[in-house]
Amino acid sequence: MNIPRLIAKTLLIGFCFLATLLSIGCSKSDNKSPKVLQVAIAPTVPPLMFEEQGQPVGIDLEIFKGFCESRGYTYNLKSYDFQGMLGAVASGQADVAFSGISITEKRMQVMEFSNPYIQNAWDLVSLKKRNIRITNLDQLKKYSIGFPTGAVFMGYVENEWQPKGIYSVGQVKLYPSYSEALTDLNNGNLDLVFVDSSMLRSYVNKLHMPVQSSYEIPYADKLGFAFVKGSPIRDDFNKYLAELGPEKIKAYEAQWEK
Repeated sequence: MNIPRLIAKTLLIGFCFLATLLSIGCSKSDNKSPKVLQVAIAPTVPPLMFEEQGQPVGIDLEIFKGFCESRGYTYNLKSYDFQGMLGAVASGQADVAFSGISITEKRMQVMEFSNPYIQNAWDLVSLKKRNIRITNLDQLKKYSIGFPTGAVFMGYVENEWQPKGIYSVGQVKLYPSYSEALTDLNNGNLDLVFVDSSMLRSYVNKLHMPVQSSYEIPYADKLGFAFVKGSPIRDDFNKYLAELGPEKIKAYEAQWEK
């Protein structure tokens, strides 16, 4: 028997076993565990996703928390502006994004969506004291319109209004978030802000903002949770939405809009 060779072989086997253990340990670290989901949000879209007393809250978070609790996931939230949130999930930095995200063909090219869970109309809102009423779209030319960069409304202006000479993309005032747009509205530097109907109800009923609808856009906007391409959890999330049912989601809407 060759003792030195036997010892060397034993040491080699031991080293390989140790390396395997270390490799397994690294793959299950908290940040990379498949049970820990990286989440991108833009918490300036009440009642869907916003901050209350410094904490993120809203309809979308209620739904996602319920999903995670039922499936044994935990999650890390990271806040972005709206455009940054979409970029995080499109680039794979986040597993999922939610904050009232509209499902569009363009977005589906770089991310995947859950089934729609809320359908909204759109409104152009103004300060009540100004009492702007749009009865003919030709009136829009004399008003400034604003909304956050990356919002779905830009596609509507580009595809529906601009070709008809109603309003051009170049006239739109873009902002990092709704907070800045509403500040400009309140200060008289902006005439109209594009929002969806659930946001308008939240502004009026929950946040008591002095705004009103100046014009309702005839459009049915479907919202979904955005997932990274090839997401292993999207289908299960759709199952959870079905388990939750529309009545529970309506109850969340009622809770966070008032």
